[in-house]
Amino acid sequence: MLDTLLKIGQWQSEGVGEWDRFLVKLKVEYEDKKGNFIKNYTLPIIFDLDKMEVVVEASNLKEYDQSDILEFKALKIQGGNNKAIYATVPSSKFIQLYKTFFGKEGNEKAEEGELMEAINKGFSQFQETKLYSILQKIFVLKEKFVSIATYEDTKNKKISSKAIEETLKLQKNENLTLIYVEIKASDFGINQSIPLAKLQDYNDFLTLKFIGSRVDKSSPISSKTSLCYVSGELDSEVNVPDLSNRYSLNKMFVTETRNYASFFNRANFNINYQVSKDNQEKLDYASTFLLDKYKTRIANIDHVIIPQFLSKSNIDIELTLNGIKKKSDLLFNFKALEAIKEDIRMETEDIFWISFVAFESDGNFFKSTEIIKDVSQFHFQKVLKTFHDINWELKDENFVNWDSVITEFGTKDRFFNLNSIYALIPIRKDKVKKNVALDLFKAILENRKVDRQHLFVHFKDLILCHYYQRYNSYTNIPKSSPDYFSKTVRDIVFKYLAFFEILKKLNLIKMDSSNQLQTPEVTASEKYDEIILKFFERMNLNQAQKAMFYLGRMLNSVSFKIQKGKNKTVVDKVNYNGMDRDDIVRLRISLFEKAKQYGQSVRIVFDDNKFGEHFDFKRWDMDPNEAVFFLLTGFSFGIKSGGEKDKDPIDDKK
Repeated sequence: MLDTLLKIGQWQSEGVGEWDRFLVKLKVEYEDKKGNFIKNYTLPIIFDLDKMEVVVEASNLKEYDQSDILEFKALKIQGGNNKAIYATVPSSKFIQLYKTFFGKEGNEKAEEGELMEAINKGFSQFQETKLYSILQKIFVLKEKFVSIATYEDTKNKKISSKAIEETLKLQKNENLTLIYVEIKASDFGINQSIPLAKLQDYNDFLTLKFIGSRVDKSSPISSKTSLCYVSGELDSEVNVPDLSNRYSLNKMFVTETRNYASFFNRANFNINYQVSKDNQEKLDYASTFLLDKYKTRIANIDHVIIPQFLSKSNIDIELTLNGIKKKSDLLFNFKALEAIKEDIRMETEDIFWISFVAFESDGNFFKSTEIIKDVSQFHFQKVLKTFHDINWELKDENFVNWDSVITEFGTKDRFFNLNSIYALIPIRKDKVKKNVALDLFKAILENRKVDRQHLFVHFKDLILCHYYQRYNSYTNIPKSSPDYFSKTVRDIVFKYLAFFEILKKLNLIKMDSSNQLQTPEVTASEKYDEIILKFFERMNLNQAQKAMFYLGRMLNSVSFKIQKGKNKTVVDKVNYNGMDRDDIVRLRISLFEKAKQYGQSVRIVFDDNKFGEHFDFKRWDMDPNEAVFFLLTGFSFGIKSGGEKDKDPIDDKK
């Protein structure tokens, strides 16, 4: 993986300067929503140390140019415990300018700004410089700066660029985009104000902090060369990697529990894990590029996509990465059916693997939490194609209205994918750190077997959630009205059946019980029976599963035909926590008695006889959760024939 990151970093670093990876990338609007032109400005705030004044004047405004970022060293804001050291900031980060020179907002006891603090704590060689003396004098201007930089709204007072904008009397079509500090100090030979970013001492400080000491490249490799852990080559500029940029993929290789240096001796870590200066730059470029452009959400968790190529591969990195990103979005996120093309081949035939690194971040830190590792592009493509094929096959079946099943309320048709599955795997709020959906997806992508019983438990929990309206207990289950419980069950059942089909095609699950019973020969005497038999054949149901299916048909008939219009029906007699043999027998008796009570036993005789043919009273060992699933499969079963959907009790309930 590190080798691939080096390749990506090499590609991204071509033709860029040494400071580019540390500079902020601004998104500047030049038109509003109505198409009106917007003027963007860069403004100097002048600390006049001769007159001890802070100068903010409209006459100093200049039109913003992208080159201002480099000219005035507009650095990315560092998170975590890093001190503010910024001579230039975007207007939205104006508070960072205050912290740089005066300390944290509200800290009345501060005796220095954070740039001085950074020098005192880690760069003491700059304490005797012109920069340090200038910072001491600037700190004296704190009250004057606060007076012009404090914005007051209806709630409170705070340091904000809005105060500066009011002073400048900017119009609605004018934006203050970039703000930088200038200094004028005759005592230090600065007779005309200059940007602090152009003061030699400040540049030396930034160079040492971000780039490190410079080495003469023309000098021959000496005995001081060391081994770069990343490239495995000797280099004269090898050191422990600088990870001050906390939002970086490279931290996972060193500082996290799951990292690539976990077996190093802690005492010798700084000797063993060293990286050349050039390679650190490449790794930083690769990290920024991937985190910016190649993220996807799996089970509602941010993941960054990291490919791994063969060391001698000449693969087109950009083409391959774009292909992986498109396929990832298709597999893990919502996509409308009309956006799906028949041709879903990868853009390259080269061999590579994909890792999906789960991480937590607010943009200031990076913590890797899980890795879906080494997914071959062949298996990745197979998973995507299997979802694609099942989705289109079920649209053509006459035993289910698949369009209705996968269409969410208020949306167009959706493509059935892992994102659809995510809403079927309940994740408890009190156990949110255990993302069982992500564990399941990890097993699928890493081509490992899936435990069928775990899926039936997830199904049970999901049905209980909807039946008892337990939505506050889960993080990922969309709410459904009790009035639509039957339709909700129908959608859940057929999505699970589709998921089982996908897992079977991927050879990741075995749906038949080890003691599968012999299925009696049944002939299709009616159109209804023929469609059910086709469903049995398609789903490869065994005898016990068919028994529960027919019991579910009985439940459907009594609930929607015999008890139609009743507020309380036999649906409430189902033990959704799981049904053993005794529960099943009791439900069968209750259904027959209820039908007899209404004088409509004839409505369930056929399904009851079918149940009796398949149910083994002496040797019944089906998992109780599995029994509930196939009971509700029969309960949810709908028929579509002749190109139109027949009258279905479930749809009557809508």
